[in-house]
Amino acid sequence: KVRLLDDPNHSSEEFLDRLEVSEGDGPVDALATALKKALSPSHPCLENLRLMDYKVRILDPESATRAATRVMIEFKDDETNEKWSTVSVDRNIISASLNALVDGFEYALKDVAATCELDFE
Repeated sequence: KVRLLDDPNHSSEEFLDRLEVSEGDGPVDALATALKKALSPSHPCLENLRLMDYKVRILDPESATRAATRVMIEFKDDETNEKWSTVSVDRNIISASLNALVDGFEYALKDVAATCELDFE
């Protein structure tokens, strides 16, 4: 679920919740596609957003299943050819991936959205 301002030009803070689901080539692609589906109606510029690379590194392999994972995601705006990367670290790989995705989407919106904070549950 994504929560965003219903009308970014309106002064009151009325929020709109959008719930989207999606399939993908793995859980990270599915999360990215669902985020894009939820945000694109309000932010059409996200249609040009593409995930270029997804990397995972185990930071402390001696910790076995409690190891911290670092996720790095590279994005590209197909319209401007701008590229950027985001990084997140967590012991839960899905959580680290979602945090890196959200940071990347917020970066994509930094110049066009009144607010760039995504609230997800």
